[in-house]
Amino acid sequence: MRNTLKKLTAALLALAMCLTFAGCYDENKTWAAKKGDSTMPIGGYIYYLYSSYGEASSKVNSDTDVLKGTIDGKEAKSWIRDQALNRLKAFYYVSDKFDELGLELTEEDKTSIDSLTSGLWPYYQTAMETFGVSKDSFNLAYSTYSVKYQKVFEAMYGEGGELAIPEEELKTYYTDNYYSYEFFYAPLSKSNEDGTSTDLSDDEKAELKSTFEKYAEQVNNGKTTVNEAANDYAEKSLTDSTYNSPTPAISTNINSTILNALKTLDDNKATFVETSTNYYVLRKLPAADKFEELLSSDSDRLSLLSSMKGEDFDKYVLEKVAEVQDVEVNEKALNSVNLSTLVNDNNKKGTASSSAESSASESSES
Repeated sequence: MRNTLKKLTAALLALAMCLTFAGCYDENKTWAAKKGDSTMPIGGYIYYLYSSYGEASSKVNSDTDVLKGTIDGKEAKSWIRDQALNRLKAFYYVSDKFDELGLELTEEDKTSIDSLTSGLWPYYQTAMETFGVSKDSFNLAYSTYSVKYQKVFEAMYGEGGELAIPEEELKTYYTDNYYSYEFFYAPLSKSNEDGTSTDLSDDEKAELKSTFEKYAEQVNNGKTTVNEAANDYAEKSLTDSTYNSPTPAISTNINSTILNALKTLDDNKATFVETSTNYYVLRKLPAADKFEELLSSDSDRLSLLSSMKGEDFDKYVLEKVAEVQDVEVNEKALNSVNLSTLVNDNNKKGTASSSAESSASESSES
């Protein structure tokens, strides 16, 4: 009797899973698309569908269910499926372009692919497997695609590439959007003997502020450097130096309080800056001075190119999917995936503010 009950429970669970994902196992529904000897499993498409659902969420008002929203004059459900199909075809566009450019996956690239998957899969495994995305599908649709995408991007925008950017244009973008600065800081809290943390008192904050303002003044008077000031403070406070050497950073990655201070500072000048957690001595440097140094690093150059043309290239790829030839799309399998399986209480509603959605609607209408 107990075994019979177990079997019945298992059968009901299997039936529930079948209904959730629109049908029990069907060999014809295990793949999403094929091109030559390259097959994208249905799990890869589901990953693109989930990713597109996330994109849709950012375009739908926070008071509206994502699947009941409207995006660019189209029902969100249709927009999500269209976007996922474009992402699926983008996989083949990038693969074709990768081969056309004579690129190859080096051992280092293969290691990067494995690292991407092993690094992210533990965080997303439960959700992905619930949706029907296996680790192998994720590895192909996300990790392999990402590494090939980056290599194609670099080749097309690099020297001699069909989308190459003149160095002067790159420098203009850099000087308009990047800042170079050095600093050191002190936290507005202190550690207790029991390992807990306590906020500084008002008197302690006032004393620390006065000390840091004097350091900034001494830097501006040429009496010391930021690094020397950091070492002096570390010695007097019996702490390690918190000095950070000059590093170019794009404005979007800089703390807003720090960024506002940099915007008001002249080159080679220092100032005191206060945030909610730290006091800083901050010195701005001429951004252009670091440009040649940045270009000498392949990774830094790629980062600069990505900041400048990353969004443009993504749009470019999605436009180019219309030119991809000989991709066999398994419509039956794609249509068998129920969008509602991607929805939970945490992602049901959109995340766009009313003003943002209103602006998007006005932009779409114009």
